[in-house]
Amino acid sequence: MELKTYLRVLLRKWWIILSAFLVTFTATIVFTFSQAPVYQAIATFLVTPDASFGDVKSFATGLEILSRRPEIASTYAEVATSYFIKTLAAEELKLSSKQKGSLSVDSQLQAGTNILNITVEGNDPVLVRDFTNVVGAQTVAYVQELYETYELRILDSAVVPTTPIRPNRKFNLVLGGILGLALGGVLAFLAEYLQTPPEHVTNFSILDPETGVYNKQYFTHRLNEEISRAKRNTYPLSLALLKIDCIGGMNSPSAQIPGEALHKVATLLKKYLREEDILARFNETVFAFLLPDLPGEKAQEAIERLQTRITWTPFEISNIKLNLSGAAGVVTYQYNGAGQDELLAKAQHALKEAEISIHKKTYLLLENENHH
Repeated sequence: MELKTYLRVLLRKWWIILSAFLVTFTATIVFTFSQAPVYQAIATFLVTPDASFGDVKSFATGLEILSRRPEIASTYAEVATSYFIKTLAAEELKLSSKQKGSLSVDSQLQAGTNILNITVEGNDPVLVRDFTNVVGAQTVAYVQELYETYELRILDSAVVPTTPIRPNRKFNLVLGGILGLALGGVLAFLAEYLQTPPEHVTNFSILDPETGVYNKQYFTHRLNEEISRAKRNTYPLSLALLKIDCIGGMNSPSAQIPGEALHKVATLLKKYLREEDILARFNETVFAFLLPDLPGEKAQEAIERLQTRITWTPFEISNIKLNLSGAAGVVTYQYNGAGQDELLAKAQHALKEAEISIHKKTYLLLENENHH
């Protein structure tokens, strides 16, 4: 489906998109503002040698030992989050079981340092600050007995947080709006799909399911675009139709060519086309080519090279070797205001002329030729 087709579906089903957006956005608002805000407070501490390292040299030695024994600072971090310390802090603040349960404590060492952060989260900003500082004080008091030559010193006490860390209301609302629009778009396309008659469902795809190249609908759409572009910029534009026939391996040249063989032909054709060329399945055994920037004679040469590759390539299907050939008609847009229907009619006429030729050669229809 082309971009314009998508846009038409979205405009036609705008009410579905609006409804989905309003429902999703409203649900996001209700969910966001019904959540209790969560605040966070942080107190910072330093693990350092104590006063027993009196002179500078001894103090430096103490720091070196501390750097080689990270378990010292890690132990302090584990103590800060222990149930014992949290219980002592709760008793000091005379907290109820509900208040204690609403608080979470975490402690982490800053990477590459001896700095310890004690973090507390909860719904009451004042209580969060107080609990952080008390947990820090209880931790300092407890670890004094663990390592006689090291101590935990406070650097920064926790302060009352002014804004919650969760929920992020702005982020939630933006995300809710985006999800609402996305859901609306999906529902709009689903509704369009369900309302489409089964015989037209394949129109939603731009690819031919049997050969894997573009389908006729997409090709005619691109042809119209390329004609307009060629007229505006006055660059060459050629159109070719190539009919595949079976010349060996089956009972008659007119026998139906298996879909697997056509798929292999399409794969071969795509391999030798330029990136800007458009290849599509025009009908049962006819492929259509849109060749921008190629005048008639060069387009004819390009198609003839493809015909030669098809003729010299054996296509084996279910242990049956097929020898295929192709007759082709080529026309070039002449900036004369001709539309896609007229250009396609000329290409079909050129293909017929090639088919009645004894040698099945490529037929190039010139501008001054008339067709019937």
